[in-house]
Amino acid sequence: MSSLDLLPDPSNVEPADHLRWYALAQGVADQLRADIVERDRANALPVAEVQLLRSSGLLTAGLPEAIGGGGLPWRTTSQLVRIIARSDASIAHILGYHYVWLRYIQTFETPQSEKALRDTVQNRWLWASPGSNRAVGYPKTTATDGGHVVHGDSGFATGAPVADRLFSITIDSETNEMVVVIVDPQSPSVSFTGEWDVLGQRLSASQSITLDQLAITDAEILKRFGDVTLGQTPRQSVGVLHFQLTFGILHLAIAEGALLEAADYTRNHTRPALHSTVSNGHDEPFILNAYGDYLANVQAVSALVERGVNALEWLYALGDDATAEQRAAVAEIIASAKVTSTDVALAVSSGLFELTGARSTATNLAFDRFWRNVRTLSLHDPVAYKRDELGRYFINGEAPIPSGYR
Repeated sequence: MSSLDLLPDPSNVEPADHLRWYALAQGVADQLRADIVERDRANALPVAEVQLLRSSGLLTAGLPEAIGGGGLPWRTTSQLVRIIARSDASIAHILGYHYVWLRYIQTFETPQSEKALRDTVQNRWLWASPGSNRAVGYPKTTATDGGHVVHGDSGFATGAPVADRLFSITIDSETNEMVVVIVDPQSPSVSFTGEWDVLGQRLSASQSITLDQLAITDAEILKRFGDVTLGQTPRQSVGVLHFQLTFGILHLAIAEGALLEAADYTRNHTRPALHSTVSNGHDEPFILNAYGDYLANVQAVSALVERGVNALEWLYALGDDATAEQRAAVAEIIASAKVTSTDVALAVSSGLFELTGARSTATNLAFDRFWRNVRTLSLHDPVAYKRDELGRYFINGEAPIPSGYR
């Protein structure tokens, strides 16, 4: 991650092709930043924003070159998410999840999953997922004479109302197998419910989904795993870790975006305090000291997130050979990134006003969006449970039992 840090590491030389993708992502980020305040207030479905991602080629950046994708490793696509999240965390949230699902599908290695990936390149599909309902779990798949039907409700489903395809984990009602299916959100059996009028991440289109007796064929079953009552294998549950690490990346990027925005304002508009001994706001010792403190903490989060990215790539590469112990070790690196990135991003996004001054609270600047976004993201699953998980692992050697959140 260090080549894109606010204090870049000059010893980390990126391949020219990666730099080209970074420049492309920065161009998209600049377009999104131009009207982020107005779009955040409008709280409309991000149809145009998704079309911008599609036309830019970013949706297929991480898919293999052999099928027409960009061929980037996930560690590099995570950087694309980071770049965009500095300007628009909601759209980066949608893109980040899209990469998670595609990376996971690549591990399936079934004819159905291979076709889904090729179709994604050909049609530039955006993927989202209905996830699971905390009260009733994953949707259920039931065999019928003509194939199968899927039925169930989800909780928040980021990006689903503007997605082209849904990645749905279901449970076979007879065998308890984990069954991953592909869903067309335009099906009349798919409905989106609830308003997404919330504090932050307002453009992430995170409505709930109902799958009402949705008919699917064998061709739409991407992968069957084992009986979930017997516990998930590390390979089954690696997607959850990817999902959790994406939060760390988004938290990091929001903190970086807040610092970049605040720094620009400080250089050009912040006034010295009444009793200051300096003539320019950007020379105020307490302001410079605070920037230094925030910057040091953000750099530390970047290093921890990078460690998580490396560990997750290693776990993916192990495939079916990954052990529960290896999975647990990677999970706790990612949990550490989740805890630390949450704390730092909240501190930076609320503290920036002390660095910019009273006039920076003007509503037309909407500097509060950074705090609103990270506050909303950080509540997806309580970070207190991540701290507890880390403590149990370190003190008592308790590995986390894989679930939809760990």
